[in-house]
Amino acid sequence: MKKLTYLISAIAAGFTASAHADVSVSGSGSATYISNQANDGIVTVGSAVSFGLSTTTANGMAISTSLALSQDPDADGGPGGDGGQAISFATGGSTITVGDVEISDTTGAVGGVVGGVLDDNSGLNSDVETAFDDDDGTGVTLSTAVGGATLTVGYIADLNTNDKANIDATTAETATSAVVSMPMGGFTLTAGIGSSDTESSSGASVAYAMGGGTLTVGYMQADLTAVTTDGGDATANDLSADGQSTVVGATYKMALDADTSLALGYANKKDGDSESVTQTELALSRSLGGGASVFIEMQNLSGDATADGTAIAFGTSVSF
Repeated sequence: MKKLTYLISAIAAGFTASAHADVSVSGSGSATYISNQANDGIVTVGSAVSFGLSTTTANGMAISTSLALSQDPDADGGPGGDGGQAISFATGGSTITVGDVEISDTTGAVGGVVGGVLDDNSGLNSDVETAFDDDDGTGVTLSTAVGGATLTVGYIADLNTNDKANIDATTAETATSAVVSMPMGGFTLTAGIGSSDTESSSGASVAYAMGGGTLTVGYMQADLTAVTTDGGDATANDLSADGQSTVVGATYKMALDADTSLALGYANKKDGDSESVTQTELALSRSLGGGASVFIEMQNLSGDATADGTAIAFGTSVSF
């Protein structure tokens, strides 16, 4: 990552203490070959550049935001922008973010270890719904230390907006969440709850160092609402009726040597339609130095699914 530091001396001259602004630039790229569920060969290439913008006020408060320009590896169009709709304020061990934020509605749902390129292009399609219909919008989050624990709470004033100040209180859909993570001896416990106007969730996970790696097990349950298309009988999500979904999962991650890492994942998911799937994943990566690495990943889905089977990906990724 290359970092450019600017002293805003012209502005700072009017104040008793000088302001200090940072602009950081980082990038990434990847090239991947995927044999998907239908045994079709797919080659995806993508890249991204991210800009981190931050400054520190005279009283020590850090203010930051970020922007990104990326070419999605699984998209045919030109590059797109992201970010810029949230700003963070950090002071005294606490961070408040205002703008387009996301609540935590799947705490405890562990088991995923593969990257987004394979996840998006595997061709696998579960019939089980486990997440809220929507979990981001205009709101605020707070992350702070409480004793030896870390507490993160979130509130969305309107799930239907991302950057608008004129929230309509008569039609706004709100959402909240709270997640706490704390060490307990050799374990790390994470627990959380989430709720919106029509849906709720709760879950927990426990991480423990063993056998040269880290084992994480988790459980989540959610009361979800079936979302139908306008005027139609088909559902916009994978539920035909309101009901409870559960996820039981585990991951194990370890370093095989200084440059090689291995991750295994397992999850069993069920929903209110009495449908269930089992998902297993594997990810193996080796660093080549200079920010470059090669990897191989596997994802398998079985059970109630529109498309089940196995997908495999291998390729290279680079951080600049």
